[in-house]
Amino acid sequence: MRGCRSIRPSVWQPVTAVAASSAVLAFWVTGAAAQQVAETVLPAIVVDGATLAKPARKVRKVSPQPSPDVGGPVAKQAQSKKKATAASGASPAADAGGGAADIDIGAASPDGDSSADRGVPRDALGTAVSVVTADDIKAQQIQSASDALRALPGVSVNQQGGAGNVTVVRIRGAESNHTLVVIDGVEVNSNTDGFYDFANLSAAEIERIEVLRGPQSGLYGGGALGGVINIVTKSGKGPLTVTAEGEAGAFETRSGRAGISGGNDRAWAALMVSARETAGFNIAPVGPEKDGSTLKTLNFKGGVKPFENLTVSGNFRVSRLEGDRDDFNGLVGGFFVANDSLSTFSNESWSGRIEAELSLLGGAFVHKVYATKADRDVRDVDRGAFPANSILLDDKTTYGYVTTLRLDAPSGMPVRHYVTALIESQEETFDQPDAGNFHAERGRLSFAGEIRGEYFDVLHLGATVRQDDNDSFDDATNWRLQGSLKVPSTPFRLHASYGTGVKYPSFAELFGTFFRYTPNPDLQPEESRGWDAGIEATLLDGRAILDITYFKADLENEIVDDFSNFPNITSRNLAGSSQRQGVEFAGRFAPVAGITLGASYTWLDAEDDVGLAEIRRPRHQGRFDVDWRSADRRARLNLAAVYNGRSLDNGFLVGPPFATRVTLDDAWLLRLAGSYEVAPGVEMFGRVENLLDQRYQEVFGYETAGIAAYAGLRFKLEASPRGGASLK
Repeated sequence: MRGCRSIRPSVWQPVTAVAASSAVLAFWVTGAAAQQVAETVLPAIVVDGATLAKPARKVRKVSPQPSPDVGGPVAKQAQSKKKATAASGASPAADAGGGAADIDIGAASPDGDSSADRGVPRDALGTAVSVVTADDIKAQQIQSASDALRALPGVSVNQQGGAGNVTVVRIRGAESNHTLVVIDGVEVNSNTDGFYDFANLSAAEIERIEVLRGPQSGLYGGGALGGVINIVTKSGKGPLTVTAEGEAGAFETRSGRAGISGGNDRAWAALMVSARETAGFNIAPVGPEKDGSTLKTLNFKGGVKPFENLTVSGNFRVSRLEGDRDDFNGLVGGFFVANDSLSTFSNESWSGRIEAELSLLGGAFVHKVYATKADRDVRDVDRGAFPANSILLDDKTTYGYVTTLRLDAPSGMPVRHYVTALIESQEETFDQPDAGNFHAERGRLSFAGEIRGEYFDVLHLGATVRQDDNDSFDDATNWRLQGSLKVPSTPFRLHASYGTGVKYPSFAELFGTFFRYTPNPDLQPEESRGWDAGIEATLLDGRAILDITYFKADLENEIVDDFSNFPNITSRNLAGSSQRQGVEFAGRFAPVAGITLGASYTWLDAEDDVGLAEIRRPRHQGRFDVDWRSADRRARLNLAAVYNGRSLDNGFLVGPPFATRVTLDDAWLLRLAGSYEVAPGVEMFGRVENLLDQRYQEVFGYETAGIAAYAGLRFKLEASPRGGASLK
């Protein structure tokens, strides 16, 4: 099984948003030229989850930033040097001229954490990738990981009410259970229904979110049909640091977190606990009852390096979500909608990973063994018209071995290849104690190989193939090709990828026993082929990056909910091919020191096998954000505007035809956040969400929050390198 009332059409349209963004960009370009403010280069980005091989991050040479005295000789010299570099076709970051300094790509974040120890530069990948950093999350004061993903290129989010209620993410028009979610190397999608509920994931401990768009089963196997969301939490490397934070605000919301971290390349660890409690608002369209929730999380990550070539690391995460929910038996205009009830739910999740890595031949031959486990205990107490208790348990255990051989060209030639092999065993279980102690399990043994080549820091190619030997379905072979070309003597980079994906039916779809739902044990796996191609431009000496990508995918055997016998429901495979295509745009621009602008837009056309638009997939989505920091870095303001376009959803009537389509209207969601460091290590912050007080629904029949304000304090105590401690 897979998890809106129509509101007034907005006078804002996506074309208006793009025009406004262009006007603002033009304004800042003009202002930057007039004021002659020092240049700011956008930081390089490393991606961890887009390849099997995860080499140690590279070191590039960059020239020191120009002096703040932009009219002086230092600035003019640096600007002249950058122009010469650009004319030669080289990347400014690759300039190794006199006075250059070594920096790490993906180096420590502004908060002092360094989690990008492994990975590949984003500009060396053909895969379309979006990355959200801890600094982005902090700037917007984002509390839930799902809010960090809203309106990223190709990404849509649907929340069934308020905080704590089911929240899913779709990529490029695929279904929510086609998005594979990985947290610190652990696949955390539910075995029960196949998707990951982002209501369980706080943003407190996140260092980086990577969104890999397009079929990724050649890399990850089953479940990665639409794309992968790879989440990396803070590693703990850096000086001993203690942090604490608390906030309060609308809907009687209280939240807090505390953490301690520290370490070097020999030993490191990070421990963080967080909690968020809210009385909530009424997610039903009518009635006075509030629907609250509580989310508590503990996250640990650490490792040791007993020998120069051996690393042992691990992580553990546990979360508990409890909340109120409403039944779906109210009536508004003849349609069933959410209705006040005393029903409650809880979701307790555990996940962990331990691995050992042995590096030989000076890092050219790497071996890694790992084990991961993810458990879930979901309970529901229905106190509505048909009282019942439900318990759903699932478990996923994975063991694997991966080895990578790096092949360098002779005589220091800038050519390098990585050859990687993987073998992995995975077991999944599903239990439904309240349905006669039903138990089911399945497993698979996977083999994968990858070859990736780097040529003169201009051309990067990669190919991955994976074979899944299943004990419950036919064996599946998936593959993926990707390439990136930096066009010499131009600011352009071409990128493209082509891959296949597979999604096996969930245990609930095959065997689940639920009220008015009949499982279908004859369901077949869903299969997809997809490709994308795009062009990226790096302009203004690295201060602006623009990217536009076209994608297309075909989905076979799509599994849909069958309402033909409503109110009884089942699942079935569609007979034909479902089509998805679209265009993604993303841009970042640093016009002057302290200001960064960002924009994204997605046009999506997603249809089923008979040409009907897929539900809950807006045709137009976009976002625009402005981030400002004072020269002394004590003050910060961030404005983010998210546009969620019109989409369709299923509506259910009390009489024939029972199931029909309804329109979910568009909405603009504005978030204004600000912070100020009142003293070293002491920061106050506040934000206003849904600044325009938009009334909208993301799932038919469930209300969303109106305008809301929050404020809090943040503390950071950091050990001095010379001993002692100081607020910083």
